[in-house]
Amino acid sequence: MMSISHFHLQAKLISLPEMWQGLLIALVLYFVGILAVYLNRMLGFYVLGIVILIYSLGLVNALMAGYQSTAGMEIKLLLEVIGAIGLGINFYTLVLLTRWRHKTN
Repeated sequence: MMSISHFHLQAKLISLPEMWQGLLIALVLYFVGILAVYLNRMLGFYVLGIVILIYSLGLVNALMAGYQSTAGMEIKLLLEVIGAIGLGINFYTLVLLTRWRHKTN
């Protein structure tokens, strides 16, 4: 949503291959984290924690970009709500990972 020029959310246009590349990198990082949990439980928790932290920073960036954009109020509100929900899901995932780690020790 942030890369579509119609919404006026960022100055630099991103091509479709660049968007797919970002999605592929995200999927690979999550897969590496899940694989690390399977192979070495403690290392996997830290890898997934770092991946979630990286994507939480991306969501914070989306929140700031939405606040500073010249887009319409409805689009800004939608972007802010999606970012807040994403941050909530990431935080809850970290809580679940921490509980799971303490339970399996």
